[in-house]
Amino acid sequence: MAWIGAYGLVGLFAVALSERFVPVIPSYGLLLAVGIGAADGDWPLPAAFLSTAAGSMFGCAACFYAVRGLGDARSTRLLNRAGRLFGMSVDRVERGIASVHRNQVALAFALQLVPTVRLVAPAFAALSRGNSRSVLTASAAGIAVWNGIFIGIGFYASHSIESANSTVLALTALGCLLVAEVSVFWIVRRVGAHRKAGAALCKI
Repeated sequence: MAWIGAYGLVGLFAVALSERFVPVIPSYGLLLAVGIGAADGDWPLPAAFLSTAAGSMFGCAACFYAVRGLGDARSTRLLNRAGRLFGMSVDRVERGIASVHRNQVALAFALQLVPTVRLVAPAFAALSRGNSRSVLTASAAGIAVWNGIFIGIGFYASHSIESANSTVLALTALGCLLVAEVSVFWIVRRVGAHRKAGAALCKI
């Protein structure tokens, strides 16, 4: 954080960009520290949010277009090979791609809220031939929510807790986020199961 502070908002942009390609940097801990730095007056809160969001979005777009540059033929071969490694047939891979196409906007947004997965989500969207404008717009919204949550927690916790420990804050915030995501996933699965059961009864 001392190095980032020396470069100001440019440093925030650079570290948010590098986080997309260097998974050893935990983004939630980094963003909490950025929020704490904003509370200490190292940089304005809105500017810190915009700089980190821009860096993350730039990295996301770079990853998407780098993989998109492989072309449809190479992308299909790569997906089929990856599918075989996990015991998936070509037909199942194609069905998965079709499912991603139908839900690409929701997935692009939601996957930016899942730790680690959020880093590879743009590559998967590109491999599955997602629409670039829709995917990147939804990803930008997800990035804004992710960055905003952790920067905001760091900022307000720094004011409310006398000695804010970024590690404890990071683990607590991440735990709460994961619990919320699992709850939403469970609810969606239950609703989907009820709908399928209702459709089956109607057919009978």
